Formats: sequence, structure tokens, C-alpha cells
Amino acid sequence: MIVLGLLWGKLKATHVFGGVVFLLLASGFLPVHYLYDTAVNPAILTVMALILLTGVIKRKLQLSRLTPFLGNTPKVFLFRSTVFTALLSAFVNNTPVVALLIPTIKAKADKHGWNASLFLMPLSFAAVAGGTLTLIGTSTNLVLNSLMLENGIQGFGFWDFLLPGLAVTGAVLLTTLLLASWVLKRPVEDSTSPEASNRTYTTELKVIPSGTMDGKTVKEAGLRNLNDLYLAEIFRDGEFIAPVGPEELLHPNDTLFFTGGLEHVNELLDQFPKGLSNVEAKFQVDARHDLLEVIVPNNSDLIGRPLKQTNFRARYDAVIVGVQRGGQPLQGKIGRLVLQAGDLLLLSAGKDFRKKNEVEPTLIAIQQHSRMAQGKVGREKYFFPSLLLIAALAFLLQWTLLFTVGVMLLSGIATGLTHLEKLKNEFNMQLYALLILSVAFGSAVVDGGHATYFLEQLVLPQSANYAIVGLFFITLLLTNFMTNVSAVAVAFPIAAAMMQHYGLGHLQTFLPLAFAASASFLTPTSYQTHLMIMGPGNYTNRDFIKLGLPVLIIYSVVALWVLL
Repeated sequence: MIVLGLLWGKLKATHVFGGVVFLLLASGFLPVHYLYDTAVNPAILTVMALILLTGVIKRKLQLSRLTPFLGNTPKVFLFRSTVFTALLSAFVNNTPVVALLIPTIKAKADKHGWNASLFLMPLSFAAVAGGTLTLIGTSTNLVLNSLMLENGIQGFGFWDFLLPGLAVTGAVLLTTLLLASWVLKRPVEDSTSPEASNRTYTTELKVIPSGTMDGKTVKEAGLRNLNDLYLAEIFRDGEFIAPVGPEELLHPNDTLFFTGGLEHVNELLDQFPKGLSNVEAKFQVDARHDLLEVIVPNNSDLIGRPLKQTNFRARYDAVIVGVQRGGQPLQGKIGRLVLQAGDLLLLSAGKDFRKKNEVEPTLIAIQQHSRMAQGKVGREKYFFPSLLLIAALAFLLQWTLLFTVGVMLLSGIATGLTHLEKLKNEFNMQLYALLILSVAFGSAVVDGGHATYFLEQLVLPQSANYAIVGLFFITLLLTNFMTNVSAVAVAFPIAAAMMQHYGLGHLQTFLPLAFAASASFLTPTSYQTHLMIMGPGNYTNRDFIKLGLPVLIIYSVVALWVLL
């Protein structure tokens, strides 16, 4: 029942585990203190703290600056970009890394006349494989570690994953390098503006009636030389005016469409407070002092409908002030645009945006940007050096991982990169609930002896290695059709019973389980970064099978060869 429920839909995982845990509580099989203990489990809290730390780090990452160093031929660029992504994913949550690299890679591909589909799927596969390099590389490893500790089993060491992780990551990168250009080969899409900035947006403002710009020409209003901003169109009385000449008179309630880099859009929103109004004023949004960049994933129900039909304002407590697709700003009225997977949206979000998007997670937040056109806090430059110092102290003083990450978050606050209110808003309560329920479920099944009873009904092979191989492939199947954490929660009790039955060590049993749970290559729904690259790469389910199947086979063979 649990497996069928999880296969039915990834977004239902919290509900499924919640229902199962409730039944176990009601029947008396699961004492309520399990939930209390799991909620304050250091490993669970470490997962959540690492995700928050990643959110702080990504505000300082300038990944677009790395593209000149990634090569100027397709194979070199593919190799270097995937190696970089894999290494970064070993220490940083890979979802924001991939989200930030998508527009950067598409812009590079457009500039050189390459097809972006050659790079984006290997990028996502590299992120998945790179997470196997360390204990903190993926939440799957940390959740499995917490399940082990919760049930009196010795946990993983930080570097227990390194050698097998290097083997499988190298195998994945080599396989994608050899096969991607053949399997993902397709005609290069035309690009009308290959030199456009990968962070360029189109945003709209309205002329305030009786304001400082009403009745002036475009030139008189100071809208001609706007620091790399371009007044592309004017919408008036149901018609677009383009191109816009310098002597064009501005009328009250004219909608002006500006194109430019994100930093200059920020300047524009604060430059003409008495002449132009933004869409927050139109929709009466209780806007914060910053803008939020989000990406539309492939599973969003916003795709394929004009924005004015999505009730976006009420649904998210946010309005869209800019839209970008494939590195190019979109033209026309924002309300009439039909969203596609991979579109980047620049939002002015109200105080309830985070809460509403957690209920319906159809948008992935990438980065938050200051609304004010002013210099950054000078203390920010000390953030990365402070991380190195904290890591050194943690090594010398034997700090726990949770304490170390907590000190790093305090450093982010001290250097001005974040603050407590922002961290509170970015705390993913849905993921936290799923982790608690998953661990509680796994612990209940182990303590209740249900997995042992299940194994006793089976004819087990005499060789422990054959049994581990069987568990590996069961977990591998589950993880390609549900979340990795859910797959671990279902497979853990069986692994714990096998460990006792065969008298195996903790690494012999649970390292193969961890690597099997990370083998998400076969379907786009098996991992969040796969959903993110579906639209920008113009992929189909068949594309994932064509490249993902050989990658999955090589990954499995190498992992089992190294681990057994």
C-alpha cells in the first residue's frame, strides 16, 4: 500500500507517510515519543540547516563568471561544466546550483551556436552523482544516517562515501561525455539574440497620471540613456507602439516595457518614484524590500496558460515584474504570456509568498535581490573566508556537523548576507515534515519486527552479497519512481533485518542502499533537477531513457563492483 501510494505521486509522499504514521500511532505500534525524538534528531536538523546554509551561499555564488573558464568547444565545455557541478554538489545542495547554471549554460550555448540540450541533462546527472561523494552531498545520505543512529546502528563517517563516490561519479561523467553528443543530438535552435545577457529581463511600469512624466516625451522624461536599459515597447489603448522614438509623448497609464540586466531593472524600479509606478501598486501587493527570482519547473500547473488566467496574484501573494526564457527577455504584456517549463520569473512577493508556495510548490526560488540600487554591505566579503576559518576550527575542536553549520549560518547573519526573518521564511516545513515522518516510519517498522518477519517468509540466498544486490535493485527501482528519501524509508527496515540475519557490518549493508537511493537517472520525475532542465533542454521522457538507462547500468555495475 505504501509503495503504491508513493508511486502514485511524488507530491503525495508526505500524505502517505503521514497516514501510515497516524495509523501506527492509533494502533499503538508507534509510541508518540518517536515523533518527538525524530523532530529533534541531530541528523534531521542538520539536513535542514545545510539547506538554509546553501541558500546563504548561493547569494554569493557568481556562477556566470565561470563560463569563460569552462572551455570554448562543446566537449571541453561539457566535461568541465559537469566536473564542476559534481564537485560543488558534494558540499552544496544541488537544486539551486543547477537552477543558477541553467540560464548561464543556455546563454553560452546560444553564443557559440550549440544546442543547450547537449549540456543540461549531463549537468543534472552530474549533480546527482556528485551528491554521493560525501555524507552531506545529498539529504538521502543524511536521512539514512539518522535512521541508522535512531535504531542503534553505527552511523557513516564523513568520508565513507568518497572512494565509491569517486568511482560512480567518474563513471557517470565518462558515460555522459561519450554518449551525450550522440544520444541527445538534434538541430540547433535559432537564436535571434545570441549575445543577450543570461540575466536579462523584460519588466513593465505604468506612467502615473499627473506625475512627473505625464505629457513629456521619452527623451524629456530621461528614458533614453538608462545604463544598459532599453525602452522596448509602449502599450496604449490596446495597441503596442514599437520601436519607441525619443519624441514619443507619454500618456497617463501608458504601460512601458523595459529590457535590461537584472541589476539595472532594480535601479529602474527605484529611479522614478513620482513618474512611474510598478505592478505592485496596481495589484496592491504588500511588497518586501527585495525581489525574488524563481524558476518554473516542468511539473508546474502554471505551464501552458496565460498568466492572467492563473490567478497568480491571489494564489502566491506575488506579482511578476519580469520574465526571461532561455536567456532572452520576453516581449508583450506579462499578463498575456503563456509560461513554459524553465522560465525565470522576477517576482515582487508579499509576506505570504513563502507560505503559499510551500502549500503548492509549483515555483522554485533561486535567488533574492535587493530592491534598492545601492552598494552591498561591505561585510559580505568576509563570508567565504569565515567559512574556511569555521571549517578549520570544527576540524581541530571536533565540533559536530550541526554545530558547525549553525556557526556558519551565524556568520551569514553577521556579514549581512541574511537575517533571522529571512531564514525563517526559507525554512522548508514540508520537507521537514516528510523527513520526520519517513524516519519515524522506518524506526517503527524496525522496532516492531515487521521487516524481520517479512524476511522470514522469503527464501533468502545463502550468499549475503546476492541479498545485497537484490536490495540494491529494489531500492533503485523505488528511487526512480518516488522521492529518494521515501525510497530509503521503505528500504531501510529490510536492510536492517538483512544486516542482522547475515551478520553484516553497517557499511556492507547501508552504503549499497545509499548509492541505490541516489541512482535517479531513468525518469524526469525521479529528481527535482531533472524536472528543472526538462523545459530549457526541450527533453522528453524518451530522452531520459535513452541516456539515463546506460548511465544507470554503468552506475550500478561500478557501485556494486566497488562496494561488494
